[in-house]
Amino acid sequence: MNFDATFTLVDGRTLGYAVYGAADGVPVVALHGSPDSRVIWRLTDEAAHSVGVRVIAPDRPGFGISDPSPGRTVLGWCDDLTQLVDHLECERFGLLAISGGGIYAAAYAWQHPERVSRLGLLSVLGPLEGPDAMSEMSRRIRVSFQLVRRFPALTGPMARGLCRMAARNPQRVASIVTRSRPVEDRDIIARPEMQEVLFDNLPNQFRDPETIAAEVRTATRPWPFALDEISVPTIIWQGGRDDVHTPAMARHLADQIPDARLEFEPGYATFNFFDGLDNILTAFTE
Repeated sequence: MNFDATFTLVDGRTLGYAVYGAADGVPVVALHGSPDSRVIWRLTDEAAHSVGVRVIAPDRPGFGISDPSPGRTVLGWCDDLTQLVDHLECERFGLLAISGGGIYAAAYAWQHPERVSRLGLLSVLGPLEGPDAMSEMSRRIRVSFQLVRRFPALTGPMARGLCRMAARNPQRVASIVTRSRPVEDRDIIARPEMQEVLFDNLPNQFRDPETIAAEVRTATRPWPFALDEISVPTIIWQGGRDDVHTPAMARHLADQIPDARLEFEPGYATFNFFDGLDNILTAFTE
């Protein structure tokens, strides 16, 4: 099973999503990063088939094939997901997130614990207020976040420039994205199957500059709920070589979420975990 689909929300917006893996498998909703889209989860298709999981990958508003929703909030977005899973008749499901999708997954688990069987946080961007959250970041990422926190209006021009570049010169943007990652990730990104997904993802993730700007600003703000009120069993997968989604962030999440377990791989960055997707997805079938 590997297809894209759309669904009309009650306010008339279109919500786009993809489905991968086993048609009758255990449902796992997978939330993309930022900027990103459902396309990144195409990499789960083979592993999801093999372990009996159905991956449902929605595009957040303004990414991929989902309509923008100016002014949306993290907690307000949770209603979009509830409408989608109700439409797909998923009463209870696993919830997996990567990178900037972490805040949305955690928010949904906090708001709707009765719907989420397990929360999985894979190399997620945690609260910047956590202890030493930015101390292990690459200098480029740290300075970018500091600038956005001090001058949030800068996000608009930066996002518009990135979207123009992605439309005119996708090779250059792909190269910038690749060079920004640790060498452990670059080795995996160089694989043909990863390159195919990366290029298919570009027009989906750099579609709407205002959406990108809003998500960057969201990443720099305090999370609008208490981590210690998340009651869903949680697994956090973290690499020791990740200098964007830092080990300090993962430790903070593991310390604050009551029923959380940290799976730490010292030699991993982010994309190393994609070599073990069968193990990650199996965690949602237990």
